[in-house]
Amino acid sequence: MLNNLRLNFRKEKEGPENDLVNIFLDGYLQKFDDNDLNVTVLKELYAEVGIPDILIVVWEDIGKSGWPPKRNKLDRTDIKILHHISLKGKKGIRLGRMLKQLGYSDKVALRCLKRLNDAELISFNGETARIKNFERSFFVREIISIEAKLNDWKNALRQAELNQNFSSHSYILLPDNTVNQNVLSAKPSNLGILTQSKSGTKLKVRAKKAKLPGSYFSWLINEYIGREIAASI
Repeated sequence: MLNNLRLNFRKEKEGPENDLVNIFLDGYLQKFDDNDLNVTVLKELYAEVGIPDILIVVWEDIGKSGWPPKRNKLDRTDIKILHHISLKGKKGIRLGRMLKQLGYSDKVALRCLKRLNDAELISFNGETARIKNFERSFFVREIISIEAKLNDWKNALRQAELNQNFSSHSYILLPDNTVNQNVLSAKPSNLGILTQSKSGTKLKVRAKKAKLPGSYFSWLINEYIGREIAASI
């Protein structure tokens, strides 16, 4: 069902870094136990900008009735066009302008627009495409990306910066004794820091929230979750 989106995961490598990730997840996810949020954890997902160690996806359940079967037919090109249309809000975008901005041929774009229309995600009158019910179509509320390292905090920061492209929150996760003034000074203002020690996880610096979807990859995660929900009901 998901082959036309080609989401891939890297095999987890046993070792201290993976242990750090698993210990963190065991404690961190307890915060979601007593509320109405739905949470999916994606580990080692090949993203458009690298392989984040952890993605914690918080989503609103739309139920099977909110997932038309034809939505399962969408591919990456469809999702790229959908994201572009969604950025234009209620006013939508005219076909000619979309072709100029994205570089697709008339044939490709019209085929994609038909699939998106059949999937009940957009309306298209032959001239202008508009997204339908954005809040229901994009039901992911948070994408929390976390890059974990034992010592190499500089690379963790670099990857966390890239993860901001599609995330609502981007963090690095380090052992507590690794975080010093050098780390705090080098950290870009939007990134957050989580630390792990024997006593548990600490939120050292809270990440600033960014608007979703950040990129078409945010939509791919949304579609992945939606297809999983529809298939399980």
